[in-house]
Amino acid sequence: MNRFILILTVSATLAIFFVSSLELAKLNSPEQPQPEYVVLTDPAELLNEDFNCSSIRPVIYKRVVSLSALSAEQRKEAFVRLMLPSILLAQEEIKRERERVLKLKEKVDRGFELSNDEYTYLSSLFSKYKTSSIDILLRRLNTHPVSIILAQAALESGWGTSRFFVQGNNVFGIWTFKKDRGLKAVSSEARVSTYPSLLDAVRDYLFNINVGWAYRGFRIKRTSSEEPLKLINYLENYSELRSEYVNRLNHIIRSNHLERFDSCRLDPRYSY
Repeated sequence: MNRFILILTVSATLAIFFVSSLELAKLNSPEQPQPEYVVLTDPAELLNEDFNCSSIRPVIYKRVVSLSALSAEQRKEAFVRLMLPSILLAQEEIKRERERVLKLKEKVDRGFELSNDEYTYLSSLFSKYKTSSIDILLRRLNTHPVSIILAQAALESGWGTSRFFVQGNNVFGIWTFKKDRGLKAVSSEARVSTYPSLLDAVRDYLFNINVGWAYRGFRIKRTSSEEPLKLINYLENYSELRSEYVNRLNHIIRSNHLERFDSCRLDPRYSY
C-alpha cells in the first residue's frame, strides 16, 4: 500500500512526499541489510526456506550445482527460488535508471539545462544502449514480465541442469564470440558466456534483449502490453527454432503457471 507522509524541511516549509511501501520500509529501518552473495552446494536447501512472493529475500548465487538430483516438481520449484532474487534485482536496477532518465527528459522538455553530471550520465547511457534518441533509450531501458524470463531460463538451462548453467552460471544460452572466453561447446568450436553470478547472467540477458536488433519488435510491443503470452510471440528470433521456440515458451508458462510470479517483489527491508 502506498502512503502519504509529511516531512518538515530544514526551511520549516511543510512538504508532502508520495512514498511507496518499499521506500517507507526503508525510512522505518535504521540498519538495512545488503543483498547476500552465496554459493549453492545443496539444491535441497532451496526448498527448506520460507517462500513469500511479496517479500523475496535478495540472495545472489555466485556458484550453483545441478538441480538434476531433485524430482521434476522439486527441480522446478527450486529453480524458481534460485532465479527470482536475481531477476527482481536486475529489473530494479533498470527501473531506477529508467526513472532517472524520465526525470532528465522532463527537465529538458521544460526548457532547463542539464548539469555536467547529468549530461555525462545521459551520454554514458546513450553509448551503452547504442542510440542518440532519448525516446529510443527509454524503450530500451525497460523490462518485461518475470514469467517470460523464468520460462526462457528454464528452457535454455533445462531447469538448472545444463553444463553451461553449472560451470558458468549461463542460464540463458548466451554465446560469446571471443575465442579466449567462456565455455566451449562439446561438438563445435562455439563458446558460451560465463558469469560471476546469476545476477550478472540476468543483467546480460536483459541487456541483449534491450539492444539486440532481433528484439526490436518485442521492445515495441512491451510498451503497450504486459501480457506474457502475447509478448513471447515477438521472441522467435531468440532461437533457431523460431516458432517452435515460442510454442515451447508458451507451454512452459502455461503448464507451470509462471504468471503467478509476475507480482513477486523484493523484500523492502533490504537496501538496493
